[in-house]
Amino acid sequence: MAGGMTRRNGPTMAERVGATAPRRGDDARHCWVVDAPGHPGRWPGLLLEWRREDDGWFGRVAYAIPDLDRQGARMIERWLPAQCLTAETAPPA
Repeated sequence: MAGGMTRRNGPTMAERVGATAPRRGDDARHCWVVDAPGHPGRWPGLLLEWRREDDGWFGRVAYAIPDLDRQGARMIERWLPAQCLTAETAPPA
């Protein structure tokens, strides 16, 4: 076949994709964001996923901080180093 594709024994691409378990959306975990760069303090957050880079583990997290200009809150979503994240079960400081 064109592009170097050959017929192999085993499931087709469609069968493999169909066999993939759908995401249930319950992978997110509550956490504390502690002294994130630019946002000192301790904020409740939602850990969405992990990734490993050359310099360690990072978590993609969503958290809200006070927005003093608007008298409300500002939603933040960003990748943070693991040392800025702690388990949700830790008591507030």
